[in-house]
Amino acid sequence: MATTQVLTHQMIARESAKMFLEEAPFTANINKGRQDEFGAVTQGFKKGNSVRIKIPPVPIVYDGATFAGGGTPNNFGEQEVTLTVDTQKHTGIEFGAAQKKLDLSEFRDRFLRPAIQTLSSVVEADLLQRAYASVPNLVGTPGTTPTAMKTYGEARSKLQHYLAPSGNRSTVFSSDANLELVDSSKALFHTAKEIDRGFLRGSIGEAQGADFYEHQSCPIHTNGTKVASVVVSGASQSGAELTIGGLTAADTITKGSVFTIAGVYATHPLTGLPYAHLQQFVVTADFTAAGTTGTIGIYPPIKAAMPNKTVSALPANSAALTFVGAASTAYRQNIMFHRDAFTTAMVPLEVLPGCEGYTARMPNGFSIRVMTGGDFTNDKEATRIDVLYGFAAVRGIHASRITE
Repeated sequence: MATTQVLTHQMIARESAKMFLEEAPFTANINKGRQDEFGAVTQGFKKGNSVRIKIPPVPIVYDGATFAGGGTPNNFGEQEVTLTVDTQKHTGIEFGAAQKKLDLSEFRDRFLRPAIQTLSSVVEADLLQRAYASVPNLVGTPGTTPTAMKTYGEARSKLQHYLAPSGNRSTVFSSDANLELVDSSKALFHTAKEIDRGFLRGSIGEAQGADFYEHQSCPIHTNGTKVASVVVSGASQSGAELTIGGLTAADTITKGSVFTIAGVYATHPLTGLPYAHLQQFVVTADFTAAGTTGTIGIYPPIKAAMPNKTVSALPANSAALTFVGAASTAYRQNIMFHRDAFTTAMVPLEVLPGCEGYTARMPNGFSIRVMTGGDFTNDKEATRIDVLYGFAAVRGIHASRITE
């Protein structure tokens, strides 16, 4: 007599984890190994857990045989960012006695895939929204969908300028961008690596040293009301804040807006020698003017001396800021990035007392919980699928936006 296989929470959780990453090319291609740095937490992870991520510094090279030029070796200026587990999202499915008796493939297609597609889409959109706003590099023409592979080559050039490692690069771009690009550039895509990566939905191929993925959640950036006639207010400013002038009360500058400063050029990260292009900066927090001047947060910080030099010279007083795009206008942002430009910690959640469930901890650093609880009063049970995660931009300079 044939026996009926009963689906378990372990089976569902592992299938959910696999399916989630199939549907989430951005999450699949950024660093997910940070959950190990949170340390052992015997009762699971909670919102608010944080870990500091060290960013390797740039040492100084001295001339001659005398150690450190006869002085004391410079403090390398090791930097760090904080990754905080701050977001929990879940979806619900029916997982009762009847569903437990379904074949796994039937259950996956009828119940699990719609739930996971929805959950992964929401998480992907959240992570992409956080990611793009931390990236200062931007190529393309605002308001125009790129039609040539050269634009993506310009994004690659940005990564090269800031010494992003050559491997593990990916690009997520919109269907509109794909439509414009695919016919004219289809011969440039290479498919050999898709033997290994073809499980990811939306995979197009490899070009410009990056794997391309069509994505429906590429973020939209909307400029603030003030993008013209903005100037530096005060000479020789440095650091992660910039005081600006030319404002009127209630003018706004939005997080994620990109600008350059007249006379402030980008530099080689190791030698400190200037490039031929101006340094691009991204605004790190929404700003509303209260008067004619105000202070905005920026990345990268302005630093005109080694180590960690970012600009050829400190900005002059009244130097003009040139923002990308028009005031109060929205532009879709595609992103090319190295894996370690961003990191997410998708950490395991405990199964609550009185519930049945299982938390799948995948070797790639991804965790997902499937948990069922009973409703004694109404004689029902409900199953939820949860992810708990945090996100941090570790080196936003190792990514580039391609605007539409």
